[in-house]
Amino acid sequence: MGMSRLLHDRYYAYAAEHAWDLATGESVAIDTIAMTSSRASPVVDPLVEVLDHGRDGEPRWVVVVTAAGPSSLAVARRLAEDARARGFIPITVDVYLRLRRLLEEETRHRALMLILPPGSTLESARHAIVSAAAASPRPHVLVSFHSDRVVSCLAGSRPLRPGGDARSFASAHLVREARAVYGAGVQVRPVFQPLPDDVVKHMARGSRWVDLWQMGRHAAAERLLRDVAGALQRRRALVPAATTLVTLGRLMLERGRASDADAMFGEAATHAQTAKHEALSGTARIWQAAARTDAAQLTAAESLCRAAIVAGTLAGAERARGEATLARTLLWQGRVSEAATRDFGIETDDHELAAFVAATSVRVSIASGDLFAAGQRARELLTLAEDTGHALVRVIALSAHLRVLIEVGDLALAERLLADVRQAARVARTPLRLARARVLWVDALRRAGRIRDAERELRDLRRLRGATPPLLRSAIDGQLRGDVRALRRARVSVPVPNAAATMVVMARDEDEDRSAVRKVLVFAAGSLQTSRIDLCSADAGPHTTILSIGTGLTTALGSRVLDAGIAIDTCAGGAGGELGVPVRMGSRLVAAIVARWPIDRVPPGQARELLELTAAVAAPRIEAMRATAREVANSSIAIPELVGSGAAIVDVRRAVTRAASAPFSVLIEGESGSGKELVARALHHLSPRRERRFCDVNCAALPDELLESELFGHVKGAFTGAMSDRAGLIEEADGGTLFLDEVADLSPRAQAKLLRVLQQQEVRRVGATFSRKVDIRVVSAANRDLRTEVAAGRFRQDLLYRLDVVRIRVPPLRERPEDIVALADHVWRAAATRVGSQATLTHGILAALARYHWPGNVRELQNVLAGVAVSAPARGPVKVALLPPFVTGAVSPSTTRLADARDQFERKFIELALARAGGRRTRAARELGLSRQGLLKMMARLGLAK
Repeated sequence: MGMSRLLHDRYYAYAAEHAWDLATGESVAIDTIAMTSSRASPVVDPLVEVLDHGRDGEPRWVVVVTAAGPSSLAVARRLAEDARARGFIPITVDVYLRLRRLLEEETRHRALMLILPPGSTLESARHAIVSAAAASPRPHVLVSFHSDRVVSCLAGSRPLRPGGDARSFASAHLVREARAVYGAGVQVRPVFQPLPDDVVKHMARGSRWVDLWQMGRHAAAERLLRDVAGALQRRRALVPAATTLVTLGRLMLERGRASDADAMFGEAATHAQTAKHEALSGTARIWQAAARTDAAQLTAAESLCRAAIVAGTLAGAERARGEATLARTLLWQGRVSEAATRDFGIETDDHELAAFVAATSVRVSIASGDLFAAGQRARELLTLAEDTGHALVRVIALSAHLRVLIEVGDLALAERLLADVRQAARVARTPLRLARARVLWVDALRRAGRIRDAERELRDLRRLRGATPPLLRSAIDGQLRGDVRALRRARVSVPVPNAAATMVVMARDEDEDRSAVRKVLVFAAGSLQTSRIDLCSADAGPHTTILSIGTGLTTALGSRVLDAGIAIDTCAGGAGGELGVPVRMGSRLVAAIVARWPIDRVPPGQARELLELTAAVAAPRIEAMRATAREVANSSIAIPELVGSGAAIVDVRRAVTRAASAPFSVLIEGESGSGKELVARALHHLSPRRERRFCDVNCAALPDELLESELFGHVKGAFTGAMSDRAGLIEEADGGTLFLDEVADLSPRAQAKLLRVLQQQEVRRVGATFSRKVDIRVVSAANRDLRTEVAAGRFRQDLLYRLDVVRIRVPPLRERPEDIVALADHVWRAAATRVGSQATLTHGILAALARYHWPGNVRELQNVLAGVAVSAPARGPVKVALLPPFVTGAVSPSTTRLADARDQFERKFIELALARAGGRRTRAARELGLSRQGLLKMMARLGLAK
């Protein structure tokens, strides 16, 4: 493939040195292109929200109301920058219509922001958005501008106050949904002109296709229509040619050739648009969407339907065809609630169109569970078929009635009706409609347990499978596999009780509270199609958002809901807006959940019910999450010595806060220098024993004889030098805390005596004949795994059970690199104060400290910075050179000879490269820019070869 001609999403290179500006259509020299991006806030926040939350299959049209003249152009330029930053290709409507064939490959998988400049015609805007939707189902956006003078003409549109920085423009900007502005009432009627005689002659010849069709000569009818369409195109009779192509496409659609029909309808729409016949173009696009639905291209079909409806190109009753086609596509996607919102009202003399709309209404009613309404509409449809006597209308009516009978379970009557459908389809020459009815019948037989009858029907359907369009073929394949989900998903809605069950399972099965709440809110956001859901806390202090799903505009409703304690809805039944509900635990207000929708999306009817259900299900987990957050906040204040904000040290602080109030023994594990003694002191100061003594002893620093005397005390004359009675640390810690540092180094004899103290809560001094009662809490620390020591026979297992009641692990400093900067700042202030220095650490020295792995942990960091403080100047920045070489990775030459220093540097450099490559010499050589042989020679010279 060649290089992309789309430059910076802004220019299209049509030659080696020149490109077109997509925003203006002007030709520019490529070497003069200089892209600059604006760092300013979005000029129209609601429109940016539309860009951020588009969905494939949903093209949008929004109107920006602003001051006329230069302000509109400035806003358009800023909008283009915002769109490019979000992956859109901004392009003006007229440039797109002129270059869309050239840009087809470049924009096939990209979303467009089509900009209609002030003064341009709405017809070109309609054509552009429909053409873009036909080319790809991406979430294209059409933006048009109106001045403040025509605001009163935009009846029905609802303004939203935008955010962003609009102060540099002539006036504030409003964003309005264009659906109410450019509805079906805006139509362009073509001027009638008499047709030439030869055109009339060809059209009369083309009308003979009906006779050929009724005789079963489908191929002949197709050849006739192709020939007539070609003749009309050659005579530039574009409207008759488009009408003929639509008829040809419908014929192909009835024969199951969805892809060929798609191409015919697309060609018909192009001819109609060229002839400026908007109504015929819209009709062709809707038929094209129907063909894409049969081809199982559901998102592409949805995109085309929505574009035609939004653009207002459908005339009169044809809008109902568009609504029904969109509803059918939504049903096949399982989006029943959205399909039920479509408008099926119609007044037309086209009986076939009326039958199609009514049949779709029946399907939507069945999927929504309203069988009474479905039965009523099906009966009206049967009456229409009897009154008109139209063969195709009869097939449509009988098939709709068959759906109702199958759904209510009347299989006896449904079987007789299926025979009528078979006869009517034979008369109307529509075997595919019969095949669809038979697939429904197979599904009904399987649900009734009549497997043998279902298999007999499936044998016939298997023979038809190759001639069916992809959507019907997938339904047949599903029945052949015994998998009915593909067929039934269009009838299955997701009611609120099912949503409740799903959310309860989510909240129950997740271990961590925050993760459980997030899962529930994500499910609610997906069900409600919101741009953003915020969870606002009601804790003391200002109302804050503690969890957000989505990236829309921030909510302004959370504080109002928390203050009022009731649900507040600002949507007012229209598009966009916010809905907030309180979260309660009993009578206590815990939080508020606020959902937000973009300006072009209508909240579903059950939005409040589902959001209140979300609040009820998530309330216990939200309360637990708030309690955890309070613990974290309190522990950070209560234990200021444990510096850091990373997850590891936050967990330590939370564990200390919880364990402090408990009366049980605590075992602290961690490497030397990681801060175990700080944790032990924090446990004491936060416990109810804080007013009593904290006694600490380093079990590894004292010999066995002195250790017993230190712990248990002695009486006069117990051993040489015992001149008087002396209480041990255990007695002195009575009512307080005893901290045994490096407890793994206790001798077996000391372990046995300590075990008795813990079991009996009494201590006997060395040489004494009686015991004294004590009440102590033991906190022990070890830099080795005591379970490993027990397995090796060096530590008593029963003593481990006494010490290891609550375990706290202090992570080494290398596991919390995010805290090194905060620790370094804390340690430096203490060290600098002690030496009287006012020097400051620079970013370079902090970066060097953060890169080092710190095997000695916090104690090593303290020692390094203490040495730097001694060497640092009295004030000013501290240079990186003052750090020890082992911290910075620098090589300190041990010789004054240049050759020897070079060898030392090369040896160290090669060792580091080999370490990074895991000892693989080929990879290390490639990193060093050497050949493998060259590296081996250098290693041999430096004495590194093994």
